[in-house]
Parts: sequence; structure tokens; C-alpha cells
Amino acid sequence: MAEADTQQSAEQCKALTEDGERCSRPARDDGFCYQHDESDSTVSDSQTAENEQEQDEQATDETRSRDLSADMTAEEKSDPDDVDADVETDHDEIEGVLAVRQRVRSTAGELIGREFDAVSEIAPTEDGWRAVVEVVERRAVPDTQDIIGRYEIELDDGATVHGYRRLDRYRRGDTAAFE
Repeated sequence: MAEADTQQSAEQCKALTEDGERCSRPARDDGFCYQHDESDSTVSDSQTAENEQEQDEQATDETRSRDLSADMTAEEKSDPDDVDADVETDHDEIEGVLAVRQRVRSTAGELIGREFDAVSEIAPTEDGWRAVVEVVERRAVPDTQDIIGRYEIELDDGATVHGYRRLDRYRRGDTAAFE
């Protein structure tokens, strides 16, 4: 960054304008633009680089502070040490999701008859589980043109598959429909 400031300072006119700010025009070989010369008051390059760097740092800090605090809730602004770290997690539910994911990964390709690509969703239902998987229905070059099928698979509480259906198809590179 300092090199860029120094390079910009060398290419920018050294003269001061009537407002006391540095001229923004490009400099010629002598360090001045076409409107200024050595008789005009000037700023030394080291002063200018330091002032520009300080201004950039202040602007960046202000922008960062504004951006962070604008979207934060009161809870997010709290001190992390004050937050209760003893939140209990239902390990049985996590193990259930992991078991469903493993079952879906191991059977989706064979069940649907296509190459398994990914599990994109697992959610509990009244009767068990619902998983959405993606399979490659047609390979292409480049792979962004592969045709991907999204399928819903229904499972019971024991992760036994009860059925599936295709939800839709899309090209791998066409993600706009899911954003």
C-alpha cells in the first residue's frame, strides 16, 4: 500500500491549490502539472503520503465500525464472555440426522439409478425424515453444463427409505433459481 501511495505521489502534481489541498492533476517530469510550476507552494511527498495514509485509515475504521454495528442486534453487540456457553445440544437429534445422511448417501445413487452428487437438505417430518439429494443425470464438458436432478427422498424414523420423487432439474452452473 505504501508503494502505491508513493507511486501515486510521484505521478501527482506537487502543488497546493487555493484551498490548501494537493492538486489532483497528473505531474510531468518536473513534478508539476501543466498549470503549476516551481513558483507555486508545494507539499513534500513524505507529508502527503503520511496524510493520505492517515485519512485512508480513518475512513476505513469509520466504515468498518458503521458496517458492523448497523446490522447487529443488541444480543450480538454483547460481550462474548457474558454469553452463556453451556447451551445444551440434543446429541440424539444430531445422531439421527447423521444416520439419515449416511443412509441417503449410500443408497441415493442406486435408488435413483444415477451418480450421487450431494445431499442438499435433511429435515424431520411427522412420519420420519425428508432428504433432498442431487444426482448427475447427464455429464458434460465443462462440468458446469452437467444436468443435475434434485430428488426428495422420504424415510421413516429408522432411516428406511419409503419413496422418492424428482423435484426439478438444472444445469450445474445455473444457481440463480436457488438464491
